[in-house]
Amino acid sequence: MRAFIAIEVPYFKSIEKLQSAIEGKFKAVEPENIHLTLKFLGEIREGDVDKIASFVGSCKPEKFTMRLKGIGFFPNENYIKVVWIGVEDGKIVSDVMKCIDSRLTTMGFKKERSYVPHITVARVKGRIDMDKLQPFKNMVFGDVDVDKIKIKKSTLTQDGPIYEDVAVISL
Repeated sequence: MRAFIAIEVPYFKSIEKLQSAIEGKFKAVEPENIHLTLKFLGEIREGDVDKIASFVGSCKPEKFTMRLKGIGFFPNENYIKVVWIGVEDGKIVSDVMKCIDSRLTTMGFKKERSYVPHITVARVKGRIDMDKLQPFKNMVFGDVDVDKIKIKKSTLTQDGPIYEDVAVISL
C-alpha cells in the first residue's frame, strides 16, 4: 500500500479563501485531504504498519499547537508547482519528523535531505496570478491543536487521492 505519516489539519475558512484567490491553472487540494506530511513512505507492506507506528510513537512529543502562517511555493516563486501554507516556528514538527526519519532508516527508508513543515493547498499546472496572493504572504490561517499523528494509506484515483487512516498514534 502507498502510505505516509501525517498530522491532520482542519479546513479553515482562511484556507478556502486562499484557494479561491488563486487564479490560473491549478488544482486545489480537497478539504478532506488537507494535512501536514511528516514523512512520505511510498509503498509499504501492511505487516510493517505496526512497526512504523511504534517508531512514530517513540518520537511523539507532548500535545502541542501549531500555527499555520504565511504561504510559500515549491520549487520557488518564479516556477510554481505547489502553493503551500507554512508553520510558524515549526521546530517541534521538524524535530518529530527528524526523529521519525532517523528511526525509519533501520527499516530501509531513505533519510530526507531537507524538510519544510507545510500544508499543500494547490498544485499548479500553469501560470497563476501572484498579485492575488500577496494578502496571504504573512497571514495567520489558524491554530491546530495536535494530539494525534496518523499513518495514512493513499489510494490514487482519476478523481484524486483517497486517504484512509491505518494507524493513529495519540500524543
